[in-house]
Amino acid sequence: MSAWERMLADYEGTGMTLAEHPLALLRPSLPAGAATSTDLATLPHGSRVEVAGLVVARQRPSTAKGIVFMLLEDEGGTINLIVPPQVYERHRLTVRTEPLVAATGRLERHPAAGGAINVLVDSLEAIAAPDLSLAEVKDFSPLDERERERMAAAAAGEGEVAAAAGAGGGDFRAVAPPAMSFGSGRRR
Repeated sequence: MSAWERMLADYEGTGMTLAEHPLALLRPSLPAGAATSTDLATLPHGSRVEVAGLVVARQRPSTAKGIVFMLLEDEGGTINLIVPPQVYERHRLTVRTEPLVAATGRLERHPAAGGAINVLVDSLEAIAAPDLSLAEVKDFSPLDERERERMAAAAAGEGEVAAAAGAGGGDFRAVAPPAMSFGSGRRR
């Protein structure tokens, strides 16, 4: 099993993982400038940042005039996102349903807020999980060439290999822990 498959199995079996965080595994596929939660403490107020994480909580209080607050978790800690109404409307499905997201926006650090660090989001997108159907499979079996060809032809004819690779296919959404939704008081 790959590290991603082990992490999926952990989440599926226990609802958590004690090994690598999903973002630690996805970090190499993120844009080079993507900041971690620990990087945000050193960046200046007003900086343009791109962050990514596992959605832990979503909140859309009725008193916030349509603003959605999201809490992301990456391999180093948490990141507060402030999603204005116009951004929410453009990315509603992503905000409401995706377990792994990348956000771009402006870093806010206000001393009056006790040093709280937020990202005022202007763009949000789902993070794609690795495509396990394209993973290289090593064959260590002692089969001769003719037996390998026969098995490959049988599998190709029935589509079992493609179906097995596509079922789940490394999709984190199927096993992701639910994010707490404070707007409605129930988990989503």
